[in-house]
Amino acid sequence: MFLSIGIVIVVLLICLFGLLLKQSKKPTGVLGILMMRHWNAVYLPLVKWTMNRVELADHSIILDTGVGNGRSSAYLLNQKKALTVTGIDLSEAAISQAIKKYSDDAIHFKTMDVHKLAFSSETFDLVTAFQTHFHWDDLDQALHEIHRVLKADGMIIFACETAKISYFLPELKKVVDFQAYMSRLGFSFVNHDTTDQWTMYSFKKK
Repeated sequence: MFLSIGIVIVVLLICLFGLLLKQSKKPTGVLGILMMRHWNAVYLPLVKWTMNRVELADHSIILDTGVGNGRSSAYLLNQKKALTVTGIDLSEAAISQAIKKYSDDAIHFKTMDVHKLAFSSETFDLVTAFQTHFHWDDLDQALHEIHRVLKADGMIIFACETAKISYFLPELKKVVDFQAYMSRLGFSFVNHDTTDQWTMYSFKKK
């Protein structure tokens, strides 16, 4: 009997993990809204910590990927050198929440897949990926698209919990391996920093 209960508990935990992972990739419904509120509290400090380590170009045009309900995009717009911010997310529910919460002529939200960016080439000075790139189904394809829409010498920033890289992208958890991978895709290394929980990288388009 105890063995049967244990099996049921394990199955339930696996199902719960799968549900939460699905919501992390594409939040929907009430659970998705609640999770996005939680992300605001947990991950905005990550965004602030990261941006304190980045030197923006004047009048930067920024693309913020995987924005959830848009809090990171709103923060980016408040950077003194930011001109406009476009926030994208695969989830229609997330973008709907973002549009409701943040209204400004210089901030735009769109439902969009990072693997198929509907922007002209060389549009953005900066692309950000906060707590999201390890969820991309095809990292190569997404980075090819990001490389295309970045201006010459444009920058991409990755920042997330270090544990997420170790779990989802173990082959890229070493700094030297990630640098080599990005170099093959046309990016040159700029910066890397860590805390006991977080990791950030910045690269420039070659």
